[in-house]
Amino acid sequence: MTQDPTDLALNKISASFDRFQEAHWWIHALELHYHHADLFRWHLNAFLKAIKEAPLLLQKELQNHPGFPAWFKPQKSNLQSDQLLRFLSKQRDYVVHRGMLKPGSRGTIGITEGRGIKLGISMPINPLEDSERAMTRYLYAVADGRDFLGILMPDDDSLPCVQREWRLAPFDEEIVELAAKAWLTIGEVMTATVRWLGAEVPDLSLTCRHSSQRVQFKLFDRKKLKKQLQEIRKMKRAAHTTKKRLTAKKK
Repeated sequence: MTQDPTDLALNKISASFDRFQEAHWWIHALELHYHHADLFRWHLNAFLKAIKEAPLLLQKELQNHPGFPAWFKPQKSNLQSDQLLRFLSKQRDYVVHRGMLKPGSRGTIGITEGRGIKLGISMPINPLEDSERAMTRYLYAVADGRDFLGILMPDDDSLPCVQREWRLAPFDEEIVELAAKAWLTIGEVMTATVRWLGAEVPDLSLTCRHSSQRVQFKLFDRKKLKKQLQEIRKMKRAAHTTKKRLTAKKK
């Protein structure tokens, strides 16, 4: 029985292709945990590791295959000269050997009707804090005054939200976009290698990714936020009362 040429080719690069698929999975994990700071950063670390190792494993698996070293030399050179891949490789080395990677993080607190931000205020968000914490900070800020963004005003057409974006300077693109771009670049080499081995594979794509509206926006229940604000105000009043009593005793 004749074995499928694609299966034969993939068997020869099973480790590198597995690592490449792993990097794909981490991209979706980044989307899933976009608003959970620690999980997002930890999954980013895992992606950096996988995307660097895939071409290294590919070279190792085929280093003794006749003609491969000469064919792969320009491919390797192109990868090494790619600005994004070089940068991500350095970030991986930093995480592994030196310390904790803390990406840039900004967000907009406001309301959305499902198509971007309708009204909001932008600010940095601590890369070690979840997006939910940013909304809580807003509630604390307005507890002594008024809801100046109107987030808690009744409105059947909108929802309170935090739109968050993670970035790695000096790149302007959002981090998941960078990861997808890097994955596709490595994918071009994986595809070219399979074809060099005599098999035909379709061009790789990431049409399975979710939209930025779905990924970057964390939506909140307005009723629950109102209840949370009431609890914050109650707590603040209790703290103020306690402070007044302690001051009176000192006098």
